[in-house]
Amino acid sequence: MVYFFFILFFLIFNIPIWYDGLSTSDYIKILISGALGMGFADLIFIYALSKIGANRIAIINCFEPAVIYFFSTIMLGTILNIQQLSGFIIVILSIVIISYEKNDTDIDKKTKIYGLTLQIIAIFLSSFGIVLIKPILTKISHSIEIQLWVTAFRLLPGFIVAWIVFSLQKEKQKLLKPIYSNYKVLYKILLSSILGTFIALNFWIVGYSNIEKPPIASIIGQTSVIFITILSWAVLKEKISKLRFLAMIIAIIGVILITIK
Repeated sequence: MVYFFFILFFLIFNIPIWYDGLSTSDYIKILISGALGMGFADLIFIYALSKIGANRIAIINCFEPAVIYFFSTIMLGTILNIQQLSGFIIVILSIVIISYEKNDTDIDKKTKIYGLTLQIIAIFLSSFGIVLIKPILTKISHSIEIQLWVTAFRLLPGFIVAWIVFSLQKEKQKLLKPIYSNYKVLYKILLSSILGTFIALNFWIVGYSNIEKPPIASIIGQTSVIFITILSWAVLKEKISKLRFLAMIIAIIGVILITIK
């Protein structure tokens, strides 16, 4: 479905279906990035989301800029200064706080720790994937059309990974039945695919291509923690405890310290 929108979009705006201006290693890096970030990381993310809820996930996601800085240091030569290291520690503190949050009636401690661990793994996978292709995105920062093409191409291995994982599941028809038997669920999936995977992902890649330092792009993305926390409370009726709110504020302070000079 998402690829249908990409192809339609490419045809309308005369964007080439295939771009041959990159090296073989660039294509391989994009495929690896897509498999890790759009495939394995997204699958783990969705599973973790079902375990611990949206606003906990949003707080843990504040750890992403720190992880991106870690990989940027190793792969791109980015150096952490004292301020950034302090922010890194503060973000970790927010994760510790939410990990040891007093158990609510909606989730037990074992499930919470399991979900938090899965989400951290997803963050490491997606962060490595995006830092891996940052030099490529910088190379094509002059052309939005090519950036959109990279977005679609990167999505392909993610789709393949998801399809393989699903094909290995038992009782596949039973898993799909709640979707096809409930039009409201199908509508929500289609809407989230259009808004999240198509529109938001395109904006994200274009923005990431035109921002020099990966962690700065990441910190801008982490403003989503505010919207996710509020929307999860308003739409999903998830509770926002005082401790969770404190963890969110601490995490935001940490990511600001990491990237602001």
